[in-house]
Amino acid sequence: MNTVETKEKKTEVRVKRRGNTLGFLFFEMLLRTTGLKSAYFLVEFVCLHYLLFDREAVESAVFYIEKKFPRTGKFKKYWHVHRLFVNQGKQLVDRYAIAHRPDMFRFHEISAEGAMEILQESKKGAVLLTSHAGNWQVALRQMGHLKKEICLVMRPEDNAAVRESLQMGVAAKPVTCINPDGHLGGVFEMMQALNEGKLVCIMGDRSYGFDTVEVSFLGKPAYFPYGAFLIAAAAQCPVIPFLTHKTSEREYTVSLAKVWRPSYQKGRERKQQLQQWVGDYAKLLEHYVEKHPYDCFLFHNVWTQDKGVLNDGK
Repeated sequence: MNTVETKEKKTEVRVKRRGNTLGFLFFEMLLRTTGLKSAYFLVEFVCLHYLLFDREAVESAVFYIEKKFPRTGKFKKYWHVHRLFVNQGKQLVDRYAIAHRPDMFRFHEISAEGAMEILQESKKGAVLLTSHAGNWQVALRQMGHLKKEICLVMRPEDNAAVRESLQMGVAAKPVTCINPDGHLGGVFEMMQALNEGKLVCIMGDRSYGFDTVEVSFLGKPAYFPYGAFLIAAAAQCPVIPFLTHKTSEREYTVSLAKVWRPSYQKGRERKQQLQQWVGDYAKLLEHYVEKHPYDCFLFHNVWTQDKGVLNDGK
């Protein structure tokens, strides 16, 4: 029987939240009266404010921008930061819009052979590996055709304006949240959910108390957590990466383009095997951001093992 070792000591990370009720009400008024385009237009100016006056937000974005665009001047670097802020702002608008109009967007699925069968027919559970890239919150809402229940591994949303306006966790089927700050880091609940045939959504680039391993990302050594693969190997279930990209004003592509089946090989160090799977994930994410550079919202420094403030961009 496979077991999962959990860390007893957790690194506490302070998360800085942005957004307030008045701001969301204003965007709601724009969406109801003039539609998406006017809301997107306003996002440009809101993000300019953050660029000019929110030094912490800018510095957190620069970690990624400097790796993605290494040979660029100071002015162009901040132009990239602004475009990144704008793209995330538009996707936050989309998250609000679809919460009130579920038919707002069209979705096209690209899936690897066997991926949909696992999500639809398999009696086994699966780890759905999400990332701070694209707009998985919007795409997850249209996954109501899946026959499996969904569990999100995430901390409780402590910004009331964000929680109420985006209605996180509302979908065609009820979504259960597993708090990684709970007993044993939520591992027991994750294993139980997978054994019951549910889908467990875990962020592949956020540690949530699990150790990290060194892999290459955007040409530099980076540190990504192995928690998703550790859990999957213990539960003997597959891992399916879940990435999205907005292709037009009202269309998204949902990619389930790979299936990993973590299983330890005898005679090889387990952490080395975990590192290989995490490295494959990092390569997949790297390929994604090469094609969609302003869809990567890694507002924390994955290129260092130091922990600090995480900016969620809200």
